[in-house]
Amino acid sequence: MNRIKIKPLNQTKKAGWFMLIMLFSSSLHAILLPARIFSDNMVLQREAAIPVWGTAIPGEQITLRLGASKVKTVTKSDGHWRVNLPQLPAGGPFKLEIKGQKEKIEFKNVLIGDVWFASGQSNMEHPMKGWEFIPHSAIDHAEKEIADSNYPEIRLFSVPKYPSPVEQKDLPGGKWEIAGPESVSGFSSTAWFFGKELYRKLKVPIGIIHSSWGGTPIQTWMSRESLEPYKTSVKIPEVPLKFDPEGWSEKVRESLEKNLIRRNQISYPIAGLPEKIGKSDYDDSTWKSVDILNPNSRFGNIVWLRNKIVIPESYRKQRLCLSLGFLGWQSQVFCNGTELGYFSYPRPVKVEIPAQLVHSGENVVSIRLAMPWGGTQVFGDKEQFFIANSNRSFYSGLVDGWKVNDQLESIIPIVESYQNNPSFLFNGMVAPVIPYALKGFIWYQGESNAGEPQLYEKMFKQLIVDWRKLWRQENLPFLFVQTSNIEQSHEFDKKSDSWCLLREAQQKALSLPMTGMAISLDMGNPYDVHPKNKQDFGHRLALHALKVAYHQNVVADGPAYESFENKGDTIMIQIKAPLNYLVLKRPGNLSGFETAGKDGLFQEAKAFLRGKRIYIYADKIKNPVAVRYGWTNNPDCSLFNKEGLPLAPFRTANP
Repeated sequence: MNRIKIKPLNQTKKAGWFMLIMLFSSSLHAILLPARIFSDNMVLQREAAIPVWGTAIPGEQITLRLGASKVKTVTKSDGHWRVNLPQLPAGGPFKLEIKGQKEKIEFKNVLIGDVWFASGQSNMEHPMKGWEFIPHSAIDHAEKEIADSNYPEIRLFSVPKYPSPVEQKDLPGGKWEIAGPESVSGFSSTAWFFGKELYRKLKVPIGIIHSSWGGTPIQTWMSRESLEPYKTSVKIPEVPLKFDPEGWSEKVRESLEKNLIRRNQISYPIAGLPEKIGKSDYDDSTWKSVDILNPNSRFGNIVWLRNKIVIPESYRKQRLCLSLGFLGWQSQVFCNGTELGYFSYPRPVKVEIPAQLVHSGENVVSIRLAMPWGGTQVFGDKEQFFIANSNRSFYSGLVDGWKVNDQLESIIPIVESYQNNPSFLFNGMVAPVIPYALKGFIWYQGESNAGEPQLYEKMFKQLIVDWRKLWRQENLPFLFVQTSNIEQSHEFDKKSDSWCLLREAQQKALSLPMTGMAISLDMGNPYDVHPKNKQDFGHRLALHALKVAYHQNVVADGPAYESFENKGDTIMIQIKAPLNYLVLKRPGNLSGFETAGKDGLFQEAKAFLRGKRIYIYADKIKNPVAVRYGWTNNPDCSLFNKEGLPLAPFRTANP
């Protein structure tokens, strides 16, 4: 496997980048420039006033035509102009004509329909074809799904990545694209499946503006003003007295370019190195012997581990099972230089060694571990490290004998990045889109704020209120995904309930009007924070859109907790759902419930369903006073409605 090489931008591309940046300057108004969110193939919001804005010469008269509508305005002294075109029903294609005193711009193939703004972190960003810098990260059935993307009335706009310390008046680039294999393959998978389902159900043009960035906390998506109430908890950067657009954009370009190079270096081994290390006669005399299960055994960003296993002649050409505990963070496993599997995030690693790779005598098992943000490590119990055949007539433990080298591959140093700074992505990737008319928002974010759930609860509500205020629509639908399940591996504190508290914080945003939450506890991959079944996430968001934004009579929510009552040593839970509408995942008792007495110590409980009531008890707890459900990082969801939507996690008042 060859590393992907990213070439530095040539001078022509750099010049093009700078030309884009110069357009941010308010001093350049010699030409008619509509905002970049407007282009050929765009979708404009139906049945609402349509804001259109841009820059031109101060005092210049601007005339806009869309269909039979004609609106005029005069450019302000600062060179900016804005009009509201009258609302139109769904339809098209139209031509939007913007005419100044000497220039005329035409945007063709314009549709009138519904426009949604999709934002968040990596699970919203997750491209259909996966990330270049994360191997094997394409979504499930990617080739088939990308092939099924010829929907000319769905239009896509990807907001360029651009963090900024000051609010930008315009985007550095971007254009609307007609849905098809080329445009969809690199687009947000969650947003695509959401838009595709809405189009199929509504039969009106759908536009998706995608603006997200992996690994980012909520505070970078919030305006500076909306963060003021939290300035004792969030360090809000000072607004620079002087802002150099060209100099800042060069910093952003260099950061993006070099960080991509670095991530690719971490994710892909040097060509030929796995085969070289996998040879039995490879000289590893300079490698260090290591106790891989010693908690102090931490290595660099990239480390190779190597072990020799002697296979008896009688087991030659037999399939073998290789078990290697938990490998963190990105890992590739090789036998005799041939890759057996790639794993991202700590998970139990078990792979099969094909019979043709197994020969008698010395066989080499090698592992490449990589971590972008810190040191690599191996976790697990010694019983999880072995090589064996199917009936274990051959078995060899693999805790001992490992040698390690973290000096074989060099990577460029960490380059400063800016996307996590408070308000920076709002400034560069949200503000320039305001006030483009929308039908609503979809949001998938939270993982980066798991350590501060109480603060997140407040900031999440603040973001919703603030975005609606800035778009001047108090009840603009805001739909979001509740964070899915994640395994508590050896790397994490098993006693931590921060993931549960984060979900609870997200759920409390439902107190705001016109909101909807897609529960995803049953859909995620416990060993991958980026689940690949994004079809399911888009579907559940679409259900909430049909209910909240389009007022259709659809079931978008699963069962919900309503009340509880103490009955001696049993707690009775009342579930909010139609009668005879609940479905057990497995016949028999329910799972995922815990109860606690006055001491506040929760224990696993037994539970059974009678109608819409759940009776819960634990043998060791007398007179329980509290109950909770789904209160683990990776809960076992056991109760659903007939539509297959799960009971939302909940807890009653603490003891």
